[in-house]
This record gives sequence, C-alpha cells and structure tokens, in this order.
Amino acid sequence: MRPRASIREYEVLRAVITSGTVTAAAHRLGISQPAVSRLLAQLESNVGVTLFERRGGRLRPTAEAVRLNDRLDRLFDALSYLDGTDPSDPASQPLRLAAPPTLGHRFLASAMAGFMKQNPGQMISLETCTSNGLVSRLVDDTIDLGFTLAELTHSAMELIPFHRTCAVAVMARSHPLARHDVITPEILHGQPHIALMRRHMVRTRLDQVFAQAGVRPQTVAEVATGVSAITLARHGVGVAVICPFPLLRQHDEDLAIRPFSPEFVYRASFAVSTVRPMSKPARAFMRHVQLAVRSETWASPETWAAQ
Repeated sequence: MRPRASIREYEVLRAVITSGTVTAAAHRLGISQPAVSRLLAQLESNVGVTLFERRGGRLRPTAEAVRLNDRLDRLFDALSYLDGTDPSDPASQPLRLAAPPTLGHRFLASAMAGFMKQNPGQMISLETCTSNGLVSRLVDDTIDLGFTLAELTHSAMELIPFHRTCAVAVMARSHPLARHDVITPEILHGQPHIALMRRHMVRTRLDQVFAQAGVRPQTVAEVATGVSAITLARHGVGVAVICPFPLLRQHDEDLAIRPFSPEFVYRASFAVSTVRPMSKPARAFMRHVQLAVRSETWASPETWAAQ
C-alpha cells in the first residue's frame, strides 16, 4: 500500500503547474528549490505516475498531472473556507491583463468596465506593453491573459483568435484618392504615404506588397501607432494603410475609409499559457470579450467603399 500524499505535496504540484519552473514554485511557496524537487519526487512516488516532463528548461505537466490538479480544486476550496476566504469571491482572484496600447486603450478598457459592472468586486489590472513584452509576461506568470494583433509564436503560449478584419486605407474625405472604391498598391504609387515604423510586422508585409507590385509610395511620415496614422490622415498629410480594429467605426465625418487590395488579414487574439491552467476570471473575461465584439458595430470592409 502506497503512502498517502500530503497536502504540502499537492501544494507543490499546483505551484509548479502554475509557475512552470521549480524556482518560481519555490518562490511562490516560500521554500527552497531542493524542497520543491523533493516534495515533487515524493508525490510522483506516492501516486505512481510521472507528473512532469522537462522541456526547454520548463516543467510541462503530463495529462495525469492535469487530471490530478483538477480533482484537487474541491480540497483547496474547502481549505480556503476553513481559513476564512471564499474562493468564489472575485476579489480573491485578481485578473491580470496585458495588451498593446491600441487594444488596451481603444477596446479593453471599455470591455473591462462592462465586465466589472457584471462582476462587482472583481479586481482587474491592465498594463500596456509590446508584443515581445506580452510573451515574456505570460511565460513569467505575471499576467493571466494577453491580447494581441500580432502573429506571435512561443512554445509556452497559444493564440486564440476572437476577431478578424482586413486592412483598410484611410485618408481625408477631401483627398483625391477618395474617389476610388478600393485602394491598390498601383494607386498609391508616388502618393504621400503615412507608414508604420519598420519594427512593425505589418510594415514589412506592406513593403513586400509594394515591391511585388513594382510601386513606391512617397513616405512622408513614420508613426508608431494606428492612432497617429489616422490623425495625420485626417489632417490631409497622406494615405495610411492600417488595421481598422479597434480604431474605426463605419462612419467618420472627416475620413474616407476604403478596402485595401490585396487583402491583409488581421486577427485579434487572446494569448494564453500552454503550461498553466486558466483561472476562472480569465475564462469569464474571454467570454465577455467575445460577446462584446459581436455586439459592437464594427464596420466590415465591404461597406466602407459605399460611404
């Protein structure tokens, strides 16, 4: 008969699943790394299965570890009640979010407000960061959920798309090119063009499209965000090719918004960890965002040419 595993061993299991490394788990529990390794080895011996596989310096839970961790929810909920805390209380599970400035300020802030009204007492933190910063925060377990428009890849992260849109060309409504129903690279040849900074993947893709078409727009400004590009376009500086979500609605008195061809697809995605289970507040917020996107009146590219 195998010895019964201790609660401390189960705490180590959950800490390693959540943190991904022995070092982070030890820091979370306030014990030494050797102690974490020893308790983890004891647990594997007691339950008779392998609980983790080491990949790229991180511990990835096996299917057996995930099932065991799921079964432990009731145990740790009961312990929380005995300690005087309610695990179902939103305040006991703060939700940590991160996103690039455009998504954070133009979309997530209002989504957060709606979510907090529906879930009184839910604590949420939102920080803005670059795409690379988003990946590192998710890997280091400093956020629960990320948001991005970039096509990011990392072994410890998965992207779950929640909105799809296509690139558009924006310009002042009085701009001569506003007479076109669709803007193509050939139309932009020699025209004043507002570009994103070269560090953006979208800029690289757009430069490739221009090169393949054998055209060269006249770049008059380089900006870091779509917000700046729209502001310059509104003042008649030139034409910008941007992702419309979440910056544009269908009607804007000062702007002409036209579909851009060839089609550029943008996907707004949730960034979630592949090595840690998702918290209940994170899952609930994902559902809220999906419903918010569906209920908003984001214009489709096919309707912009009809303005």
